[in-house]
Amino acid sequence: MSNQRMIVNDETILIDFRLVFKAIREEKGNWEKVEQEMEAYFASLNQESE
Repeated sequence: MSNQRMIVNDETILIDFRLVFKAIREEKGNWEKVEQEMEAYFASLNQESE
């Protein structure tokens, strides 16, 4: 069975929490930046589907 790290629906991204914390650690604890990056990623996915 393959592992899913992310599931994207029209209004929701379900993501493995480990990926979120890894991203926060990589940004030296700057969770606001990680949040902005995730929001931008989600917005780009929604634009592609239109």
